[in-house]
Amino acid sequence: MRRHDLTGISDSEIEDRTSVRIRQYERYSGRSVTLPVPVENIVEQILELDFDWIDIEERRGEMILAGLVPEERRIVLNTRHLALFADKPGLERSTIGHEAGHWDIDIDRTSLHHPHLPGMEPDSTVVLKFSADERLLAEVLNRAVHDPRYFTLYRHLTAGQDAPEVRSAVERYQSALLMPDWLIREAIRDIDVTYWPALYDLAAAAQVTISNLVVRLVRLNVIYIPDGTHDLYAGIDAYTGQQHLF
Repeated sequence: MRRHDLTGISDSEIEDRTSVRIRQYERYSGRSVTLPVPVENIVEQILELDFDWIDIEERRGEMILAGLVPEERRIVLNTRHLALFADKPGLERSTIGHEAGHWDIDIDRTSLHHPHLPGMEPDSTVVLKFSADERLLAEVLNRAVHDPRYFTLYRHLTAGQDAPEVRSAVERYQSALLMPDWLIREAIRDIDVTYWPALYDLAAAAQVTISNLVVRLVRLNVIYIPDGTHDLYAGIDAYTGQQHLF
């Protein structure tokens, strides 16, 4: 199955695509979307994808949260991590948004309908989303410098992972879908974005993880957090202005 080349895809292109999907849902449902964005409904009714919970086998160093079966228009979530989804409100929604991003901007869906030669029909493919154990990967890569067998192991462990440009694009997609620019800016009008409890309340209202919210607010330049700190500023300009005072 072919994929689109997502190298250099801009934030504005992704924002436009997710905005179109939300507006399509509003026309379909006859009501305006508010926080929390009904991501499951958008994925089912606009992207026309189904959901399923299955047991997805994991190799050492993998944490597979979900996958996409493009030929079946189906998102599968891993029953092995039911407890994790329950413990981290918003994780399931962001995972669904991630897989929706694969479908909407990554997968070349026209290739799913191409005729195939007899005996060469494609098998159902799962595009997996997982996070490998970074410490394990680092150790394997260090040993690969002196022993090529470890490079083979490294390739095995990382097979199926999103390329960096794909990971960036689909993560920006899920972030923009769950937290549209206009809804976030409306939500922050009456809160102090430099106050962590206010951000936790906003994350709860949007039904996203706090880390997902923070990344989105930083990307929108609503907040700025200097490296190595937990200090909050109302955007990069507020931070640089404060620095100029000293």
